[in-house]
Amino acid sequence: MRTGAFPDIIRQNIEDCTDFILIVSDSTFSQRIFQTDDWVHRELALALKLNKNVVPVFVNGTIPDDLPEDIARIKNRQGLQQIDPNLISENYKKLIDERLLSKPQKTILPWKMRRGSAYDVNYGDEQARLAIQSNNSYESDMNVLARYGGGIVLDVGAAFGTVTVSRFSDEKYSKVYGFDRAGKCVEYANLHSPDKFEFFVADLEADDFRSTMQSFMRERGINGFDIIFSSLVLHHLKDPELALRNLRRLLVKGGIIVVRGSDDGTKAAYPDPRGMMRAIIDKTLACPNTSDRLNGRKIYSWLTESGFSDVEMFSFMRDTSRMDMDDREDLFRESFSYRLNYFRKEWESHPEDPDKFQEFDEMETLLAMFENDFMKESFWYAEYDYIGVGKR
Repeated sequence: MRTGAFPDIIRQNIEDCTDFILIVSDSTFSQRIFQTDDWVHRELALALKLNKNVVPVFVNGTIPDDLPEDIARIKNRQGLQQIDPNLISENYKKLIDERLLSKPQKTILPWKMRRGSAYDVNYGDEQARLAIQSNNSYESDMNVLARYGGGIVLDVGAAFGTVTVSRFSDEKYSKVYGFDRAGKCVEYANLHSPDKFEFFVADLEADDFRSTMQSFMRERGINGFDIIFSSLVLHHLKDPELALRNLRRLLVKGGIIVVRGSDDGTKAAYPDPRGMMRAIIDKTLACPNTSDRLNGRKIYSWLTESGFSDVEMFSFMRDTSRMDMDDREDLFRESFSYRLNYFRKEWESHPEDPDKFQEFDEMETLLAMFENDFMKESFWYAEYDYIGVGKR
């Protein structure tokens, strides 16, 4: 699975698969599977609901008669009886030969199967929210950038240029470039930024990204960048490590990359007696088109695995203590309200699916309830900015 939220990845793979093999051991249908939150129960129920070709493979277990309604159909599925679990390849061939499984198709490598985020910088009122986000993370970024020198800068995923200009206006940065795959963002950034800044369109995940950048750098006489900066970008990508390897080659020897992320797993709230924050986070993680919301903890590994040396990590806590009502509203908008966009897009993509509307409606309700608590002076909330720095 490499990276990402495992409930989301499991669901995506069940949705994408043709065949679903259920290994039946003596403990598969123990009391646990009668609970709706049991993982095997949830996975099997989803596969049956989606009418996948579910094939039970019996090692040393059986299927009982008194199963919950959403998984009861497994009793009627033809399977492979009493196999030797050590003979994996032979069992698989037998499943194919007996036409219990589809014929194998062309192999798809795991990193090609993973989907990127459906995040769209032009969807909803993202420009205003990104401006709030830029302001809220300013101190974290500047604390880290102050430790290093200047030179030529490349900002990855610069969006409207707000973060780029606010972080790199100092004269120690001789020239600053930023790119984004959204053309409208680039147009805006070039119209509203000082002359020292230049923005252009590029897609970090495109197959020709490295050659595009090499051409761009040749035209401007750039041998390499001294600093590459990336704020809240990598968690939207299918393969962050591949992106980082490509970016590493754009640095001069000794140049640094600065990567900022966040992590839903380290957010804290109190009092939250109804568990609203946890419910919102869990629903976000389960949404098929969401970004990797647990990315902060992965930055160190991403950087080291991508060939960067002398990797350092920094963390900065932001919380609601000493915040007035306006600041609380901004922080809620930055960290929570945008999540509804993922569910709205899912519903818009599947307007005929009542489950998609229900998920959207549930998230909208959860957010409204949580925001009401969030605005109370007695409510405390904290989150962290995680910043990794690596050297070429």
